[in-house]
Amino acid sequence: MPSHTSSDRCLRFDRQRRKTLLAGLGLSLAPAMASAAASSYPELRLNLYNLHTTEHVDTVFWENGNYNVDGLQLINHLLRDHRTGGIIPIDPRLLSVIYLVNAKLQNKHPISVISGYRSEETNRKLAMTNPGVAPNSYHIKGQAVDLRIEGIDTRLIRDLGMSLRVGGVGYYEKSDFVHLDTGPRRHW
Repeated sequence: MPSHTSSDRCLRFDRQRRKTLLAGLGLSLAPAMASAAASSYPELRLNLYNLHTTEHVDTVFWENGNYNVDGLQLINHLLRDHRTGGIIPIDPRLLSVIYLVNAKLQNKHPISVISGYRSEETNRKLAMTNPGVAPNSYHIKGQAVDLRIEGIDTRLIRDLGMSLRVGGVGYYEKSDFVHLDTGPRRHW
């Protein structure tokens, strides 16, 4: 995996651009701002690859100002708990965060998903063997994803996730992945 420095890519959004992007992706409570910015984003697409199931989905989840139900269902299925088969709706705000990170990186490769939704049972079993697994993980709520992108240094993904100032960002250097969630703003 190539190593990049922060000078390789500009990872900062100016404040107004970030507000406009987040509003257009439904991450703001200001409806006027959201509808104005949504016209800038007629289509939002995610290209995801589940490392555990080897399934691939390349789908639109937002088009012309509305969530695409078929696209959301495909993503929910891909991000299911692969251990139990359990599926819940993934927070669309999380999909918007993933989209923003991917768009800013100008990535054309599939996003490799390590973990999406986890049932309470799966999370409990993982927590017994891994002290880094939170007992009340946002994965249980469908509000978290662990990912990496081929050819992109995970530090860049972490930095961009943090620059969005939305939810949690965890960086796991040794395991080479980044955790993104739509819980309170924090990082580790």
